[in-house]
Amino acid sequence: MKGSSNYRVQHIRPNKRALRDMAKKSQATLPACPEFRPFKALLHAAAACCLFICAACGIAEADKPALPARIALITPAGTGELAEAIRLGAEAAAKERGAQLITVEAYPVDDTSHTSSNADYAVGLPFANRTDAAGRGLTRSEREQAQVQAAALALQQGAAAILVDPLSEQALGDIVREAELSSTDGGIVPVIVLNDEFPVKGITSVISMDNLEAGRQAGEAMAELLQGQGHVALVGPDPTSAGLVNREQGIREVLMSYPAIEVAPKSVCNNREACWQAVKQQLDQSEIKGVIALQEQASLGAADELNRRRAEGRRVSIVGFGSEQQQLEQLQEDVFQRLIVQNGYSAGYLGINQAFAKLQHKQVQARVVLETKVVSTDNMFWMDNQKLLFPFVQ
Repeated sequence: MKGSSNYRVQHIRPNKRALRDMAKKSQATLPACPEFRPFKALLHAAAACCLFICAACGIAEADKPALPARIALITPAGTGELAEAIRLGAEAAAKERGAQLITVEAYPVDDTSHTSSNADYAVGLPFANRTDAAGRGLTRSEREQAQVQAAALALQQGAAAILVDPLSEQALGDIVREAELSSTDGGIVPVIVLNDEFPVKGITSVISMDNLEAGRQAGEAMAELLQGQGHVALVGPDPTSAGLVNREQGIREVLMSYPAIEVAPKSVCNNREACWQAVKQQLDQSEIKGVIALQEQASLGAADELNRRRAEGRRVSIVGFGSEQQQLEQLQEDVFQRLIVQNGYSAGYLGINQAFAKLQHKQVQARVVLETKVVSTDNMFWMDNQKLLFPFVQ
């Protein structure tokens, strides 16, 4: 018997099936053999050792911390309070989700207070000549290029998703292509569009106001201010996005329903000074009673001219879009009569949530509509409106 057991040990193949067969046979046929007890103990010890090693490996794997999702926020197209509200919302959501937020400043901002200091870290300007860029106004083409470069830089830094308020359809299309090219595992990096809408394929989600409805709100506000009669001027930039087109359409839809209101041809202007000149020309040529400015810079330009004419005794009503600090100050001073305001904080907050949902393979909303409100001196200090106008009170 002893020789037989030695023969079996010498010819056992070192695999799991042979060990199981040997253990079963030894237990079934030789339970009481004293010579075989050391071998049984050896088998039990080996099995216990294997189990211990496997368990230790499993514990080590379970204890290994998962890396936080890295999400990039590209400098919003605007550089004022709305852009700051977007950043604050993104930072808050990233903190709640345990994500790492990268802020990428695509081009110089007008005010250093709008450079995020609360994100996990910020990436500097990708623009080629930063000193020169800081000392002059960049052209629209340069700003578009800078946004695309910023997205590419974020992807190089390992961004798993991108939030962007794009300047144009061309810039957004290029950013989506950068996201597609950066894919390493067959999946495309999600691109979440904030505060605008463009017909570009490959976008994960769009978070923006309903511009058609916002335009209607502006039209109704002006009709109320003019008591249903008078000449109205529209000023604003080239309609480079569907959002601006829809905004203007909503205004015209409402004003056309008032027979005694006449809408002058729109004055196209792409910056504050040009809009100031456009409004000046309109007021010199006709009896304009009201001005609707389609975005922030147009609103401020119109206010510059109308504020100057107030000293001459001419009263013109302004309805503007935006919540820049100067706009709010001029609303209190009755330069503006109404402002159409959106929730930028929610844009950034919901943008992070949509990106996170996509990364976790959960359902994503293709379109998220942000609320807009008509703000006046009568309601600007209501608590709900305070959260729109001053996002730090969230």
